[in-house]
Amino acid sequence: MAAREKLRDDLVRAIPSLRAFALSLCGNPERADDLVQETLMKAWANLSSFVEGTNLSAWLFTILRNAFYSDFR
Repeated sequence: MAAREKLRDDLVRAIPSLRAFALSLCGNPERADDLVQETLMKAWANLSSFVEGTNLSAWLFTILRNAFYSDFR
């Protein structure tokens, strides 16, 4: 499996955890889904900034948290 395909699969596997985290932040299921979608779009667009071998989940959760905080700025 190519590295990009593996990353794609890892992103898909992270969705339930991302959604749970988003829901814990905002308390709104629709907004949580929007945050997850925004997170995945940003992650996919910036895959070149992800360092292979580091924690993908931590990177995704950071993107999601920052997207949530950006709404309040």
